[in-house]
Amino acid sequence: MSATESTDFTDNDIIFECPFCSKSMAIDKRGMGLTIECPDCKGLVRVPTVSEEPAKKPASINMPVEGLAEALVEARNQITELNAMVVELSQHRDALEQQTTEQEKQLANLRREFSHIQTALDRVSVLMIGEDSP
Repeated sequence: MSATESTDFTDNDIIFECPFCSKSMAIDKRGMGLTIECPDCKGLVRVPTVSEEPAKKPASINMPVEGLAEALVEARNQITELNAMVVELSQHRDALEQQTTEQEKQLANLRREFSHIQTALDRVSVLMIGEDSP
């Protein structure tokens, strides 16, 4: 199935645009999901399914300059907030890593102490068994 040049569309046609050159194309619904070649730019275009909406252009395209300035200020404010969050999260991560390191040291110390205790218990056991012998 290929895109048609005809302007006679039916209810079984899907009408869509090439994302590369904006060429309008139509194809029978049986072509949904196929990849076809654009007749103008030769780009490979995926035929949308009926449930897919055409790509929407950003709202800022028709926005007056004043609106763009406000959007830019808002975006900069969001960037500032996000950067502050990154710093805060980095500090929190560093604190958690430091806490983990300290806990690993404590665990190593406990293992050493347990080993010493186990060695002492083994000696006591040997001594007690030796005392019970006739």
